[in-house]
Amino acid sequence: MNTRNAGLWGLGIIFAANLLNYLDRQLVSALEDPIRRELALDGLEYGLLWTLFTVGYMLCAMPIGLWADRASRTKIFAGCVVVWSIATIASGLAQEKYLLGAARLFIGVGEAGCLVIGPSLISDLFGKEVRGRALSVFFLAMPLGGTMAFLMAGLLFGMGWRNMFFLAGAPGFLIAVLIWLMPDPPRGGTESAGGHGLHGGGSFQEYLQLLRTPTLLLVILAQAFAVILLIPLVHFGVKFFVDTRGMSEESARVSLGIMALIGGVLGSSLSGFLGDLLSKRTKGAYALLAGISYLLGWPCVLLGFFSESPWVFLPALTGGCFFLFLCMPAVNTQIANVVNPLQRSTAWALAVFVLHFLGDMLSPPVFGKISDSIGRQQTYFFFSFGLVGAGLCCLIAACTAPRDIARVERRIAEQQGPDLHGLAVEA
Repeated sequence: MNTRNAGLWGLGIIFAANLLNYLDRQLVSALEDPIRRELALDGLEYGLLWTLFTVGYMLCAMPIGLWADRASRTKIFAGCVVVWSIATIASGLAQEKYLLGAARLFIGVGEAGCLVIGPSLISDLFGKEVRGRALSVFFLAMPLGGTMAFLMAGLLFGMGWRNMFFLAGAPGFLIAVLIWLMPDPPRGGTESAGGHGLHGGGSFQEYLQLLRTPTLLLVILAQAFAVILLIPLVHFGVKFFVDTRGMSEESARVSLGIMALIGGVLGSSLSGFLGDLLSKRTKGAYALLAGISYLLGWPCVLLGFFSESPWVFLPALTGGCFFLFLCMPAVNTQIANVVNPLQRSTAWALAVFVLHFLGDMLSPPVFGKISDSIGRQQTYFFFSFGLVGAGLCCLIAACTAPRDIARVERRIAEQQGPDLHGLAVEA
């Protein structure tokens, strides 16, 4: 198999893993009413189901990041897929809310490996000139997996919510085998710093070093601001449509799925193309694209939350989804370009930890508690200002990116000794 075909094959497998990643994590959000009814959960307790997932996700991301930068990424990734698949099946078996909470925690533990290792592998399979488009394919799984969760809940509701978790968890075992069999590409192999057997990470000092990269820190903060709104929109959206727009539960689930599908597919697909095109003019292109998109998405979601006509709020929220999903590949491509290739897994692990710690670890239960008092519409209004913070952070990151990229390029040049250069040429 030539290099191009190997890259596309690897991207396809990693995409499939990410698709299941978002399907399995968001299925609980698509099944809010039956789960809350059977397990007697109030708004705070239901919000905590997402928080428990986030806690597992955060706590394991940083150790996995260090481990992945010094060992076989594909083997670690495969193990993570197995863990979250077992936990997804366990969600359907849970008879008590505490057991469902424990299953959610372990879904987070397993899925921590996907967004830490997946982008790192893709960045070593594809060069800078097409990296944005490759990562767009990876993040395209986010809206598609979410859509599958909501469409499954809406169209297959008769099979029972527990059986849906069994159906969602089972394919993960096949994907885990395919990832296990994948070769781990040389770290930095698409840059001149690459080489066989070269490892980065190894200690938590790596994280302290990365915190001194302004662009990385700003992009992470931007994502934290964004998920303050995004996760409650996903987690509480069905009930919002039912209570404030008079939809049936089935229509609400299908509508959310279609919005994510249209906005997500268009946004994720266009992001890589626009980012790679703009990057020919400025090294901060991806952060600039994300900053503009976050700010354009804000009025769209506000219109969607407050308009009562389905001819207005459905297109408006779909437009909001488009701009939000346009940002996801862009900010992650910017991360890839401002850190040393040998530290990419560590960098994404840092991003996962910080953005979820500051963003959606507490936002779902807080949203649930506030919305029980003032209603979901007003609560969404206050939470929507997170997009303004996200946009401003990215615009500042666009200004700091050229300096950070230049520092990475100097670092690569320093690492490029004669032996290393020979290895890079052979690769």
